[in-house]
Amino acid sequence: MSTRDLFQTEIKLEFVRRYCPPSKGWRVYVDIDPAEEGRGVKCEKPESQHRLEERKAAAKKVRESFGKMKVGCDGGRKRWCKQSGLPDVSDDRDILAFHPERKICWIAEVEGASSGQPEQKLYKAAGQLICAVGTRLPAGWSLVLVLAVNGEKLATHLKRMKALKRLGVAGVVINENGNDDWPFGRALK
Repeated sequence: MSTRDLFQTEIKLEFVRRYCPPSKGWRVYVDIDPAEEGRGVKCEKPESQHRLEERKAAAKKVRESFGKMKVGCDGGRKRWCKQSGLPDVSDDRDILAFHPERKICWIAEVEGASSGQPEQKLYKAAGQLICAVGTRLPAGWSLVLVLAVNGEKLATHLKRMKALKRLGVAGVVINENGNDDWPFGRALK
């Protein structure tokens, strides 16, 4: 496992860097929720406030990295798809990646450690991917679905969800050291 749990924005960045980098022909949109950046979050305990400041700093670095990589994360998915000339995929997705030359669309849902119940967050993300199974794409395009997690508790729960493979969903544990674990599905290239 990783030496520390990554923040949600950091997991998204590592997924894009490792599996769908724009430098290799991918066109990527990442949804960043305000809470993932620490906006609108209030903490009373000093240790919680410290963690919130770390989350804000990490999110700022992630946004800067996405900007350099030319990854969309502002203005809304629908508008980004239209401006990019790509098919619009309904519903909000954590990561939406297209490889126009290979005609592949990846939808990834990402979960990281938090103060909430890890299995509840993971099951919600799995439910979003189950709904995404029916995503309609133009003729000739293929769809790849991925559930990406970070943190020991989430990794443990993800490994129990191997039935998702039957629906075409792959599962990956994103580790800080880059040595990711694919408990089910195929490693993406």
